[in-house]
Amino acid sequence: MDTDKVGLEDIKFMIFDADGVLTDGRIYFNDRGEESKVFSVKDGSGVTYWHRAGFKSAIISGRNSRVIEHRARELGIEDVHQGAQYKLGVYENVIEKHKLEDKDVCYIGDDLIDLPVLKRVGFSVAVKDSPEEVLSVVDYVTDAPGGGGAVREVVEKVLKSQGKWESIILKRYL
Repeated sequence: MDTDKVGLEDIKFMIFDADGVLTDGRIYFNDRGEESKVFSVKDGSGVTYWHRAGFKSAIISGRNSRVIEHRARELGIEDVHQGAQYKLGVYENVIEKHKLEDKDVCYIGDDLIDLPVLKRVGFSVAVKDSPEEVLSVVDYVTDAPGGGGAVREVVEKVLKSQGKWESIILKRYL
């Protein structure tokens, strides 16, 4: 896919699906019925780098999970919308709240429920283990799977295309 044509320089806001994007899509329940999920430290670093570049992000998830609330808080994601069975309506509220246009937004999804938003945003991304119906409509498919560095991959791609990656790394690590 030729992401040079997409206008990555316009992206200033990222929205993530939770299950299957920030996680690998598996849900663990213990014998008390308590839910747990596994998150990638690489993805967490990617979100941190995105925020460090001066940008904001949001989560729009079809499920409700306290685990997602905890992870979002840890990563500094203030805009968390769960139980969103109609994600396009939630998306429209988010962009209105932040005074954004579609071209300003990158959305990373992994399933059919994400299609209406993926078709609207400036840069649509699917993780590599998404169904064909999703893979066929996005601007970019990650090399990494959901919950395994896909978010970090996208953040790096966008920040590098904007010329912001080096300054983030230089300030902190070099």
